Amino acid sequence: MKETVYISGHQNPDTDSICAAIGYAEFKRKRNEYNAVPIRLGELSQETKYVLDYFNVPAPLFKDTMQPQVKDLKMDNAYCITPEISIMKALELINEHKIDSLPIIDYDENLVGVATLSNLTGSYIDVWDDNILGRSGTMVENIMDVLTADFIIKPQNPRPMNGKMVVHAMKPESTDGFIMENDIVITGDRKEAQEDAINKKVSLLIITGGLDLDKDLYDKALKNNVSVIHTDYTSFIAARILPQAVPVSHVMTKDELVFFHQEDYLDDVQHVMSNTRFRAYPVLDHQNKVIGSISRYHLLSNKKKKLILVDHNEKTQSIGDIEDAEIIEIVDHHRVANVSTFGPIFFRNEPVGSTSTIVSKMFFEHGIRPSRETAGILCAAIISDTLLFRSPTSTQVDAWVLERMAKIAGIDVEAFALDMFKAGTSIEGKTPQELLEQDVKAFSIEGETIRVAQVFTMDMEYLESVKKELITAMNKVIKENGENTFVLMLTDIFNETSIVLVAGDFTEEIAAAFDKPLVDNSFEEPGLLSRKKQMIPKLNFAISNAKA
Repeated sequence: MKETVYISGHQNPDTDSICAAIGYAEFKRKRNEYNAVPIRLGELSQETKYVLDYFNVPAPLFKDTMQPQVKDLKMDNAYCITPEISIMKALELINEHKIDSLPIIDYDENLVGVATLSNLTGSYIDVWDDNILGRSGTMVENIMDVLTADFIIKPQNPRPMNGKMVVHAMKPESTDGFIMENDIVITGDRKEAQEDAINKKVSLLIITGGLDLDKDLYDKALKNNVSVIHTDYTSFIAARILPQAVPVSHVMTKDELVFFHQEDYLDDVQHVMSNTRFRAYPVLDHQNKVIGSISRYHLLSNKKKKLILVDHNEKTQSIGDIEDAEIIEIVDHHRVANVSTFGPIFFRNEPVGSTSTIVSKMFFEHGIRPSRETAGILCAAIISDTLLFRSPTSTQVDAWVLERMAKIAGIDVEAFALDMFKAGTSIEGKTPQELLEQDVKAFSIEGETIRVAQVFTMDMEYLESVKKELITAMNKVIKENGENTFVLMLTDIFNETSIVLVAGDFTEEIAAAFDKPLVDNSFEEPGLLSRKKQMIPKLNFAISNAKA
């Protein structure tokens, strides 16, 4: 089984972040490297939802932590048994599979108990009374299995086995008041003993030594509904091992069961194990079906989850507990930032307009053809991140890759781009808070935390009408997060201009970096389209000068 690796874009994911993760996961799977699973760290934008729906591609799994979970362990197989299985059979399974316990499940496969090695061996130490078979509801099938017995008489309406175990070692006249109706009687081939037991309407007559029922007693046994079996064991051995036919339901642990679900975090598992003394613990899936078991030694072999970052390499933009993961690769088109790794990794960073351009190139370089759906979403990501080559981050490489991928996807680039931008830039019904959260990244500049959001739209008039509300919400966000500055780019794609709103520290300095006056915490900058290539360098310049 291939090792699982998660592929993640940044928080508040845009179309490139999502599509690059999905595309790179397909690339890895087609190279048979890993069980590659694309994940997302936030909600999908309108544009991304449109793209995935258009190409019928499912959204990546949402994940908000890289903490190791039970499902990440190589757990032991589950050998489940049902409650009526005999103690002897349960011990055979434990010895055969070299395990310490057996989960007990009902006919709906729900966990009802656990039979541990100590439960089963304890039954040999306990001195049970002679009514143990009746009291435990032992079935005749269990008795036959334990004694390796065969039926001689099998009535249509057998008597209930709710009496005691008796060895018929007396004269018949001495058994009155000793052998009762529905008892389980062990005897040899003495006809008078066999007949006495049948006359007393015992539930089961066990004939030992490989002997048979006297032929004259067949009809009487059937008439009295007495089941008769015979075994090759002697009467002594039969009486000795008969209690092993007791069902495991009689000895299993069924109160205060301790088990785990596959989604449980290992920190929580370790805490529970430290306060209990079981050797093994059942593991259940989301339907509460037993899928395996774990022990303390499983926690010793725990490894960090493997993670590949795409479209970012900045710690503040990644999953919150990234330290709990092992980063093995980074594929990105942004500046090299502050993500640290445990060892050397594969790192591919190119000055192109989209991470999906790099992922597409890797398909081409290795002679692997992406599926039509993957080609389609990679095209969409390139169009989105380069604003159909209006962004200054765009390169000839992006254009070449898009042209080639569009042929595989079977799309008209211009027509698709127009439909995608219309769907993605609609802001109808969105609150200021939602606008601030749909595409935002945090950057560390000169020790200051700067939050930069960008909203693409074709409806600048609406954004102008809610500008005051946006600035109020921006101030609230940086206060709650303990950040320094919030910059919001309101970008008109087709008119190629942005209105910039600034809140917090360095507002005047940021406007001055663009040679613009700051009016009501905002200014307009024609040609400003790219957060990465145009805004971030200006922020670096403004804050560095302010702190000089």
